[in-house]
Amino acid sequence: MIRGMPNDQPRARVYEVDDVVSALERVVSDHTRSVYLRGEVVNLRSGRDGRMLWFRLEDPREGHDARVDCFAFSTDVTEGHVLADGSVIEGLARPEFSRRDGRLIIRLRRIEPAGEGEILRLIEERRRRLAAEGLFDEALKRPLPFVPRAVGLVTASAGAARADVLRRIGDRFPVPVVVVHAAMQGPACVDEVCRAVAALDADPRVDVILIARGGGALQDLLPFSDEQVVRAIRASGTPVVAGIGHEPDVTLACLAADARGATPTAAADLLVPDREALREDLSALLRRLGLGAMRITARARRELDLIGARPGLVRPHEAVVRRRVDALDALGARLARSAGVAVDRPLTHLRVLDARAGRAIAAADAAAAARLSVLTARLRSGDPSRPLAEGYVLVRDRGGAVVATAEAAAHEQLLALEFADGTISVRPDDGGKT
Repeated sequence: MIRGMPNDQPRARVYEVDDVVSALERVVSDHTRSVYLRGEVVNLRSGRDGRMLWFRLEDPREGHDARVDCFAFSTDVTEGHVLADGSVIEGLARPEFSRRDGRLIIRLRRIEPAGEGEILRLIEERRRRLAAEGLFDEALKRPLPFVPRAVGLVTASAGAARADVLRRIGDRFPVPVVVVHAAMQGPACVDEVCRAVAALDADPRVDVILIARGGGALQDLLPFSDEQVVRAIRASGTPVVAGIGHEPDVTLACLAADARGATPTAAADLLVPDREALREDLSALLRRLGLGAMRITARARRELDLIGARPGLVRPHEAVVRRRVDALDALGARLARSAGVAVDRPLTHLRVLDARAGRAIAAADAAAAARLSVLTARLRSGDPSRPLAEGYVLVRDRGGAVVATAEAAAHEQLLALEFADGTISVRPDDGGKT
């Protein structure tokens, strides 16, 4: 007897769980029908054998947050189509009451990709929403390093894009490449690409990251328009380059990346410079440097030759001038020879050479100018004709010898007075002209 219950009241019927579940199954089966359902796949997972697929189907339209739990068999997916998170699909849906989970779930059959027009519309809606947050702003684009210490590569382990990128970098300018493999399509693509970008961003060796994938159908490239991938690219502190698809393929990841190549190979060209082009540029710079040094040397030599040709400079001093000219000639020859040396040295070597040549030429010019100034001053101070220009007179006898005293001049009958602008003859007794 149950306390509080009258003895004469009949006991309510107790149903087993299986009875209730079976009744719910019948209600759902009898009062529902199959409809075509369209939505975006989220949280896709599968059983150990891959036959059973569970996922959530969300309304992909902006402003709608409706979602339902679904399941399907792998045989329900259209042949040639791979179900993946972020893909927009259509399928024949019918509600079923799950005996195991005790909840209503949608069973999907005849699963196929939604029309391309619908997918493009959904991507465009997502692009506008993310653009409003500023995730595609050009001001956020980071410059790529001229020559990176190492390149981080996110790509499939067996894809052709991996081989193309590695070969291209090796041909142009070999630098270390840190490869992190990730699925480039399918259910695991979004998560693995995001993790790979984060791992390479944390690697101190990596200066730039490339996401590389070859071309494919619109559905195959859908993961690269996923919001998580876009945010992972913008969250990276390391510049990211997108080499996804072929020329007409532009995903949201391409818009978020700091740079984009039309193909994986074209994207690799953005990562490293062309070694042969650098060689040609360095050769041209060295030739220009050599020609410039020779022009400076020739001009300095001409100026020194003009100074050395002045009447006040005598022959012994030409050796001093000649040594400076020879030093400048040797410097010019050394610079000219350097233009023919191989140009495999780093670009910094060219800057050092330029600075060294400038300092050497400047030092040589300064030393030569200082030495010539000293010589010029000495020669001018010792020039016997200089006092004449200041009003002094040089007295000579008939033989042209210098008369240094008044007593010696008194004994001469005729004296020659030499001025700066000419000579006159006088007699010592009357001071008049003859």
